[in-house]
Amino acid sequence: MENKTVIFTGGSILTMAKDMYAEGIVVRENKIEFVGSLDECRKRAGSSYKEIDLQGQCLVPGFIDPHVHVMMLGMCHTWADISYPKVKNIDDLVNTLREYAENLPEGAPIRGFGFDKRKLVEQRYPTAQDLDRVATDRPVQIMNSSGHCNVVNHYLLNLIGVNKDTLDPPGGSFGRDSNGYPNGPLFDSANDYLAQKFGVKPGNHGPNIHMPDTQDNLQTNIKVGQELLLSAGFTTVNDVQVTKQEMESYLIARDSGLLKIRIELSFLSKYLDDIKKMGICSTFGDEQLTMGSLKLYADGSLISGTAYISKEYKDHERTKGYLFHEPDEFKQLLIDAHKYGLQTLTHAQGDGAIELVLQAVETAQKECPRPDMRHRIEHCGLPVKEQVKRIAELKIWPVPQPQHVYLYGNGVVQAVGEEGENYSPYGWFKEYNVPVVLSSDTPVAFPNAFEAIFAAVTRKTAQGNIVGADHKITLEEALKGYTIEAAKAVHKENLIGSIEQGKLADFAILDRNPFDVQEEELASISVVETWISGKQVFAKEKSLN
Repeated sequence: MENKTVIFTGGSILTMAKDMYAEGIVVRENKIEFVGSLDECRKRAGSSYKEIDLQGQCLVPGFIDPHVHVMMLGMCHTWADISYPKVKNIDDLVNTLREYAENLPEGAPIRGFGFDKRKLVEQRYPTAQDLDRVATDRPVQIMNSSGHCNVVNHYLLNLIGVNKDTLDPPGGSFGRDSNGYPNGPLFDSANDYLAQKFGVKPGNHGPNIHMPDTQDNLQTNIKVGQELLLSAGFTTVNDVQVTKQEMESYLIARDSGLLKIRIELSFLSKYLDDIKKMGICSTFGDEQLTMGSLKLYADGSLISGTAYISKEYKDHERTKGYLFHEPDEFKQLLIDAHKYGLQTLTHAQGDGAIELVLQAVETAQKECPRPDMRHRIEHCGLPVKEQVKRIAELKIWPVPQPQHVYLYGNGVVQAVGEEGENYSPYGWFKEYNVPVVLSSDTPVAFPNAFEAIFAAVTRKTAQGNIVGADHKITLEEALKGYTIEAAKAVHKENLIGSIEQGKLADFAILDRNPFDVQEEELASISVVETWISGKQVFAKEKSLN
């Protein structure tokens, strides 16, 4: 018979609570029963228990990522990898897609994920003409690392009905040649054309990352995405762009036993009227799947050059970004969600878009005061300092991604100038006592907590230079930002985020204690095991169990 009481000891235990270190913990069934000395753990465990020796390794709370796209992660992981440095120029891109196509069934679409035009030698977006070099008899589609842009070949442009007479939709645009004809790139809401007849169409409520597929393939996307997250020590995530497609797929995965990770679901603002009609005025769900927040989009992406910033881009065909909604329309969406009782998560990268969120939250709280809503600004990439002061006053929670500084920081500086040094300005957050939260936006950045922590602590990029030295945070702040502070961002700090009595037994076991390594070694720390509800869901090699 399986012993339902387990003691973990014999290594470093970092609780992320008031007392950071513990000698042991007692887990009974799915919860943490006691945290303290080993002697007291053995007394509390009773007469029958199992003791697991950590063998000098380090136990931490399971990491919590408050901004992910699980199914998109799984989907893109099955596509061709066209990221830098594998792809340095358009010839590399074409050759990589050709090689990938050799293993596909005849006529199957050829798809790739991860290109960044700022890292291509040509410093431009690929075009339909470039992708015609891969194939002209079937669809070829590549997605920018931001998820805000796809580029397609002429075969697919014709298939989805985009031609010289097609106008830019609200909240999106088409790349165009010198004659004004669409030439391959589809930005933000223009990606709805890829949904064709049966797919999800967010319209001007967000970029379309919901590629239509069979339910078997959608379950595979969940399986692959979940495995990548669990292997990185993540036990709870917030999927921040849920549509009918994701909701159905997650429920099927839960009921079949496939789903292991905990997921907070944030429905796209397109569904606000439906949510109100169904009476969903607060959080509901179980310990595995919960819903109670709404995702809104204010602007586009700094990576794809569509974020709404007050200055002009220096390196993009389009010198200005844009908004998904007219300002009054956006503000009313957020105000209505607030009044109905929903936490809002607004994608806002540029200072122009962030300003809209601040105005909307201020109006919403004046018209209908609701304490502790924890309205969020996702990314909060380039606020000005005065806006951070107002973020603090309005008790808004920014949710940035340190890995974006690591991967794309130099590109942002290239695009906007010296203001790019303030990309994800954690230093200003600390100055005004704004919560410090970490996330990945995976698959925009691969799920890797310690790459994010390294980036947050050092502000180093993948190229080795520092972007925004004034915005470094401490190791403890970074660890808490991916555990207890992230739990607060999803209103779950009473259940998860720290190793404390009564909380769910979700934790990761690391090969080393982060406080015992040099800063430069942080990114190399490995997750060796992941546990959810007192059960092991991932083991890198031989289990301690």
